Amino acid sequence: MTAPIVSPGYWCECRTRNTTTGDAPLLIASIDVETATQAVRWIRIALRALIPTLDAEAFDTAWDWLSLEYRSTVQALTAGEPRTFTITQAQTAIQWTVRPVHFLKLATRQGINLPPCAEQYNQPPQQPE
Repeated sequence: MTAPIVSPGYWCECRTRNTTTGDAPLLIASIDVETATQAVRWIRIALRALIPTLDAEAFDTAWDWLSLEYRSTVQALTAGEPRTFTITQAQTAIQWTVRPVHFLKLATRQGINLPPCAEQYNQPPQQPE
């Protein structure tokens, strides 16, 4: 039996933007994960790192999401709904987006699962200096 060509998962992104300039958001980080819980955990870890730097309003927004709202995010993602969470600190908005996706399995990132042809590639010889 062959492995399926596609697998379900979640695509997660973190973007920032300056709220005063109107510039396009800047991608800060992205990750692909297998479960809704892993996606939410990624956001929760980032938020916990930011909490000490936030002003009172942004802190309250972040703390509410960390304490209660993250559960509904997991449920919505599991039901196939994309989710976004944003906090704003001064002129900077930080936005996390998670989308349910289907990943096309071309090759995995782990060496033990690379296709056999990957072993056929040889590093070019080092040139003497």
